[in-house]
Amino acid sequence: MKPDKFYFKGVKVTCCDLDGSVRTAFDKLKKGEGPAYICVTDTGNIVNAYRNSPALRNAINSSFLSLPDGRPLSLFADAKGIKGIGRVAGPDFMEEVFRRSAGMDVKHFFLGDTQEVLNRLKDKAEKQYGIIVCGMLSPDLGSQTDGTDENIVNGINQSGADFIWVALGGGKQEIWMMNNYMKLDRGIMTGVGAAFRFYIGDIKRAPVFFRKIGMEWFFRLIQQPGKMAGRYLSTLPFFIIYAVPEFFKSKSKLTQDL
Repeated sequence: MKPDKFYFKGVKVTCCDLDGSVRTAFDKLKKGEGPAYICVTDTGNIVNAYRNSPALRNAINSSFLSLPDGRPLSLFADAKGIKGIGRVAGPDFMEEVFRRSAGMDVKHFFLGDTQEVLNRLKDKAEKQYGIIVCGMLSPDLGSQTDGTDENIVNGINQSGADFIWVALGGGKQEIWMMNNYMKLDRGIMTGVGAAFRFYIGDIKRAPVFFRKIGMEWFFRLIQQPGKMAGRYLSTLPFFIIYAVPEFFKSKSKLTQDL
């Protein structure tokens, strides 16, 4: 059964935790219900979807699951009495799917980042979990032609992938998945952003304590101040501002379909 959801400034967030989201994804594969895609939705994506990108908002709202990535989202849901939400970060979701795939005839395809990153990702995942990696592709979307998406989709279809992990950058990957998932023969695409690099250790995850108290963003800011400062300054203050009027909406209004 598909989990409940709520909407923050018109952007969908699925009411789930890590275990429930992974079980839901595997259940959909088992039922053979056709292709789908999953978005990992943090406060930055919500703010950008609401303020700057109707296409991103449409992509998130049309997804099979919109995973709640960020302690602020779960705190907001708790305060509104919306149950069943726990933080589901992209790296955690991906690795938990790897873990549960061990020893199963479940195939994985990696799309995005550099070929060097993909090679290291494949080597580590195969050694650590024994998963089946059926394909990898590092597309040059900067010189995209009319046939680029078709070639990518054909490669995925030929591989027979069950899980397609997409790392094309936040915002871009969600729109790309929305535009292309129905061309797949089967499988579930998930946009995981920097999860490939977290998994291979190029970017360090915050200690568990930081994650539990909702301060992983601060740990990442320390690691990558040049990259992350602008991103956080352009989104976090707006999320806090938007949370006030959203909090005073009725629970039924937040959870009704748009």
